[in-house]
Amino acid sequence: MQSKSTKPSLILLLGRDDWQKDINLNYMLVHYLQKKGIAIAWEDPIGGPIWRLRHMLSRLCRLPEFGDKLIVRGLQILYASFNWRYAQHLFRQFNDEQRHTVYGRSQRVAKRIGELSKKYEVYVISRSSGGRVASLVADNVAVKQIICLGYPFQNPENGIEPERYEHLPALRTPFLIIQGKNDEYGGNEILEKYHFHPNTSIFLMDTDHGFNMEKHQWQVLFHKMEEILPKNQVKTKESFDLISTTSFVSS
Repeated sequence: MQSKSTKPSLILLLGRDDWQKDINLNYMLVHYLQKKGIAIAWEDPIGGPIWRLRHMLSRLCRLPEFGDKLIVRGLQILYASFNWRYAQHLFRQFNDEQRHTVYGRSQRVAKRIGELSKKYEVYVISRSSGGRVASLVADNVAVKQIICLGYPFQNPENGIEPERYEHLPALRTPFLIIQGKNDEYGGNEILEKYHFHPNTSIFLMDTDHGFNMEKHQWQVLFHKMEEILPKNQVKTKESFDLISTTSFVSS
């Protein structure tokens, strides 16, 4: 049973590095959350416009990586020219030597959650490396619940990397991992191979890391999420003005 809170609830979306691999999945998630009337936050303050533009362009063609970066940087600079606070945010970020690391991203996410939690009860829906980052900072910030679609236990190209999962047994924040049985980053074997805190639950689905599924499977996934997500929330004016799926850390 969910505890009562005087703060409105908000979903913070934390995505993976390669947005093009997730464009359809992100569309499904955002469309679902919008229908439910739940306020959405993104990882970059202009994440909403960036996401909408990316989704529109993806229907026309597949952008090369440099083209995507140009779009993101262009929108960021344009917004910064009208918003001094955001300009300061960009300046600090680009001068941070750790900005391309998991640590650097974790620091930024922790700070943003700290800001959001002053006004909202924050839930996190994450993808791949976004789930790793969320799980690293959750116990030190005000997060109600983390949901991760496809936790990256092991990059198949890198071999064993204990830093991806060694913190999970100590993670106290409620954590739902929805994992594909055929996920190359960790599938059926994760229940026996890794250790988890009692507040972590695993839900296995017949899919892969990209969550390429039929419509009825998405309904199963959404039903599982509804057991956790806030009920009867009303979208705020800020729904698409907070944070973006863009990240600088690959899965």
